[in-house]
Amino acid sequence: MPSTFPASDTAADTAANIDLPLSSSPSLHLTYPTPAECQQIWTLIHPSWGDSLSLPDFLSESAYLLTVPLARDGNMTLWILVDRNLPPDQRPILASCETFKKSAVHVGAAAVTGAEGEVRDVTLHGIASVYCDPKYRGRGYAQRMMKELGEVLRTWQVSDGERCVGSLLYSDIGKVYYAKLGWEPVGRNTHLEFPTSKTDESQKLESESESVVLDADLDALCKRDEDLVRKRLAGSGKNALMVLPDADHMRWHHAKEDFVCGRIFERKCPLKGALVGELDRKDRVWAIWTRRFYGAGETARRENTLYILRLVFEKENPGKEDMAKMRRALKIVVRTAQAEAEFWGLGTVKLWDPSPLVLELIKGIEVEYRLVEREQECIASLMWYGDGGRDEEAPEWTANEKFAWL
Repeated sequence: MPSTFPASDTAADTAANIDLPLSSSPSLHLTYPTPAECQQIWTLIHPSWGDSLSLPDFLSESAYLLTVPLARDGNMTLWILVDRNLPPDQRPILASCETFKKSAVHVGAAAVTGAEGEVRDVTLHGIASVYCDPKYRGRGYAQRMMKELGEVLRTWQVSDGERCVGSLLYSDIGKVYYAKLGWEPVGRNTHLEFPTSKTDESQKLESESESVVLDADLDALCKRDEDLVRKRLAGSGKNALMVLPDADHMRWHHAKEDFVCGRIFERKCPLKGALVGELDRKDRVWAIWTRRFYGAGETARRENTLYILRLVFEKENPGKEDMAKMRRALKIVVRTAQAEAEFWGLGTVKLWDPSPLVLELIKGIEVEYRLVEREQECIASLMWYGDGGRDEEAPEWTANEKFAWL
């Protein structure tokens, strides 16, 4: 692994001269890294999650992403597992991760009886970038960290009147490892995959009812989406949980995207999505997306992806005529996304967790696609604490879309 520290000053050098503790040792504890230790962590994880950025750019991006929506104001926390008996900047970092405090909504078991359920605002903690230095692997340090973290997050940053109902992570190592630690796979871990497109039809939105989505549009669209989410969950008849698709989530992805595009292309990405429909008719369909550049070269280009973060259908209880309009709108949105992906040199467009409505509509829009079920990567996994009690039944995970991933 690359390092930004002189060999004589690194924690690795210290580790070579000490006996590493057992993962069960009472001297191990969770704490927070110093600025120098953050640099050390980011250097270690760069080969895994640096994508197309050089190490210096990745270090800059990591520091920058502490200051953007969803992370700033202390909503993001970096965690490390270390020996409490060793001083900061001289202790081996045995495992590390980061967490985000996220807003979510929960409709409890009362909704299952047929009555309209109470939609409760709750807190979830999203866990990301779980990492153990290869030279420390096989010793159980990551498991120790996760077991402690799962308990700490029950009350972490929870003020009076708030309820933290669980913690969420996305496993890139299948469904078994984290399930053994208490994070069970949830939701539909599927996505639709579309090839990019060069067709002229997909490159322009010319009708008055067709428009691009810009950053200035996000607050209003996300607020409307939140209102729809609350209404639909209340009448769903399900015990359900969902991360709120708020503007902060979208802007975290866009901040990451704009940073990368600024370093690679020396420009930002103004087009954040596409919208079809008219405000006064309340029949709009819109998508908010982000671009992910995993690397350069033809192989990486095929992997570089435009992710649809969130897809929204505004129409309630659509009839046959409405379905035809929605199918046309979905076709426009998808083809616009395909063209945008082609413009930026991306190999594919992905839409996570297509709903039954989307799967029905997509059959008739004459767009090439395939449905993929993920078994190893990006597996949504939830540790359920309970909304008012630990023994409550875990809810159905709703809208497992890309916006909630970090």
